[in-house]
Amino acid sequence: MALFPRKDHIPIPPKDAQKFITVCQYCNVGCGYYVYRWPVGKEGGLKPEENALGIDFSKQGVALQSQAITETMYNVVKGEDGKLYNILIVPAKDSPINRGNYSIRGGTNAQASYSPTKPTRDRLHYPLVRVGDEFMPVSWDEAIDLIARVVKGVKDKWGPDSIAMKIYDHGGSGAGFEENWAVGKFFFVAVGTRMLSIHNRPAYNSEVWGQRERGVHELNYTYEDARLADTIVLWGANSFETASVFYTEHMLPNLQGATIEEKKKEYMKGEPAEPARMIIIDPRRTASVTVAQSVAHDRVLHLRPNLGTDYVLANAIARAVWEKGWWDKEFVEKRTDLKTFEDYKKKSLMLDVPYDEFMHRVERLTGVKRADIEKAAEWIAKPKAGGFRRRTLIIYEKGVIWGYKNYDTIAAIAQLAALTGNYGKPGTGCGRQGGHQEGYVRPHSKSRAKLVGSIYAGGPPPNIDEYVKNDPRAKVYFVAGTNPYLSTPNSQAYKKRVHERTFTLTRYLSEQAKLAGEPAGSEERAKRILEGLEKTNGLFMVVIDMYETETARDAHVILPAAGWGEKPTTSINCNSRLLRIYEQFMAPPGDAKPDWWIFGRIATRMKELYEAEGNYEEAKYCSGMDWKSAEEVFLDGASDFPDNRVSEADEAILPAECYKGVTYEYLRKVGQKGIQVPVRIDPKTGELVGTKRRYVYKFGTPDGKFKWYGTDPWDPDPMKFYPPQITKYFQDGNDKKFPFWFTNVRSQIIWQTGYNDRHLPEKVYTIPLPYIEMNPEDARRLGIKSGDLVEVYNLEGNAIALVYVNDAPPPGTIYGIMYHWKGSLNHLTTDYTDPKTTIPWYKASRVAVRKLKGNLEDVLKNTSLLPINDFTT
Repeated sequence: MALFPRKDHIPIPPKDAQKFITVCQYCNVGCGYYVYRWPVGKEGGLKPEENALGIDFSKQGVALQSQAITETMYNVVKGEDGKLYNILIVPAKDSPINRGNYSIRGGTNAQASYSPTKPTRDRLHYPLVRVGDEFMPVSWDEAIDLIARVVKGVKDKWGPDSIAMKIYDHGGSGAGFEENWAVGKFFFVAVGTRMLSIHNRPAYNSEVWGQRERGVHELNYTYEDARLADTIVLWGANSFETASVFYTEHMLPNLQGATIEEKKKEYMKGEPAEPARMIIIDPRRTASVTVAQSVAHDRVLHLRPNLGTDYVLANAIARAVWEKGWWDKEFVEKRTDLKTFEDYKKKSLMLDVPYDEFMHRVERLTGVKRADIEKAAEWIAKPKAGGFRRRTLIIYEKGVIWGYKNYDTIAAIAQLAALTGNYGKPGTGCGRQGGHQEGYVRPHSKSRAKLVGSIYAGGPPPNIDEYVKNDPRAKVYFVAGTNPYLSTPNSQAYKKRVHERTFTLTRYLSEQAKLAGEPAGSEERAKRILEGLEKTNGLFMVVIDMYETETARDAHVILPAAGWGEKPTTSINCNSRLLRIYEQFMAPPGDAKPDWWIFGRIATRMKELYEAEGNYEEAKYCSGMDWKSAEEVFLDGASDFPDNRVSEADEAILPAECYKGVTYEYLRKVGQKGIQVPVRIDPKTGELVGTKRRYVYKFGTPDGKFKWYGTDPWDPDPMKFYPPQITKYFQDGNDKKFPFWFTNVRSQIIWQTGYNDRHLPEKVYTIPLPYIEMNPEDARRLGIKSGDLVEVYNLEGNAIALVYVNDAPPPGTIYGIMYHWKGSLNHLTTDYTDPKTTIPWYKASRVAVRKLKGNLEDVLKNTSLLPINDFTT
């Protein structure tokens, strides 16, 4: 019996239904969708000529071949005219990315849309200002004026660095190029602060400087390369669950041998074309492993390194390639910098250490056998019959990005690809899989604050989490499109301290009011806030989001943001850099506004305030943000890109997201086909040209050569290898108190903090609580079974979790979902960040586990406890 009533019928869109182009709002894949909209009470017919889909509904559809239409793809929403409309959001068959396929995330796009009759009615509708320690709805003019006065007052008195922010830098999930340009222009130019951080980390940094500083942007391959590769390497990337359609639609067919004809068209004459091999490097036995093994067990290699040792393993595979003579000498000599190559050979490959001794050290530290390391090297680099170079595509993601020594790890993986000549050719590449889509464009050249890179490029950048927690110089904190009380590292300590500081200001405002109430009006209220910031260690917080999140509850102003489908926007996906438009097809709830509108209005109001006092110098920095449309913002952002009238060979010098010359009209015209960035303007024809595959001719360095890097020395003794945040758990009896390694993971079902999914009842019943995965050996020893509740704790924090017992984790290691709204397991992560990049190490800590007394009967009755990593048997 179903837990929820099922629909046996949904309306069919009539022939005259409106049709909109869009892209899934969730993961990195960027599946294409079409939205059909028509008035409630109207319906199309069963015959193809009677409905907008052109489908004959009078006949039974062919399983797995017909257009997928489910009840989760349907909803009733409000249009811009205030009337109710049916919407049907279906996967686009003409999308080169998903070809009509969809994931559990994209399949619920419609259900996640705002509807006044569904749980999504909980969306924020109006600006809210905290008055008398409760939130009261106000007009936009009132909220904007208050924020502008506080930001201006703080900036004038304490300087721009007294204003900090934690905001997205990505596309998808309601953001895009438009929102990112507005955010950048506001903070880089109007405010001029350097106290910036990105939604999922404590600083304003790249997660992949280790690759970018080699001259390679992390988005360099195309989806076709997954179909053409001889070997696919997934490193710290659980693609089946986190890039589902990319895995099932492009990787698996290659593994199954279904793309051989495509290979023959792209390969050189006489070059062998065979079904792919797959190497998965992940301590966890994920669904990506089990699904691949069910398809081609003998062509799947699973390496399970100890946590934090990936950069050593990458360099060990490279050393094996070198020792076997499989490295691409021609590529290295022609396309890379030979001077820095010497440093790489000495420090990363450690050629002065005998091979046997080197491999013995690697085995001891990583836990991976030498034979498996050498097998990986063979599958990656050993030439094919006839001497043809093996085509290997290396895709990495959070498992290593958020691992130990971020810079050295990403550099090691990128350099393994260069050593084996795997850039710029069909079936090759080395880059990240991505978490979400991308849409980065910000005015770096106009920034009034100095933005730095890694330690090798003027950095590392400051840790803003620590700044807002502990530094009284931080006075204002903007949070937008993220929920750091759940998602930031060491989140329990972060939440506690930020709450203390925001509440200090809230308490001051209330105490000063006494019996007379707080000041009335935004001008007087702003004066009182500035007074409180001077007299206390308070922190004024502004949150911009779609829902009242855990973080928002401590804010002083909450602004309602328009989400996906409620405004036009643009983004690129990660596996192809495909730029497309997401058209608006519904109205946002209440008076919610796009983020670009919000930041533009705050800046414009600051401009007016500066002009009123005669400070025209500051006023000019707040100018040019009174945009009237999303496309106006999009084109304003394009103006910051360099001249892109360059040859095909010079694409490497362009920023990865360059879209100069592209308009909304153009994107509507090309539809789901989009255009791949960086976009060039052909010097001869003047036409827009996309870039299918990057670095075919040269790399993104001044001389076009790949720059090598020699890694830091390492010791196989864990006490010497790991940082103090970990080695403290090996000392003073803590090794017995906290016997488990802990690392966090994503869920295929719940996207990020569940900001949408927690409002979809069926998803909530599927994953009602934060959970951990425990190996059967450990579970037996502790007397724990699937469905039990446990407390997971360490010196950083505590969390309560539901237990799934399965063979995904190796013995002695526990995996837990990153940030469930019922309790974030990021409470257990340490505050370690890579000293070269300020990227956190989310992926390792040490913990203890305590079984709770009793269980939750409702959960046991209604939640599946079957293994979530293997459903192939």
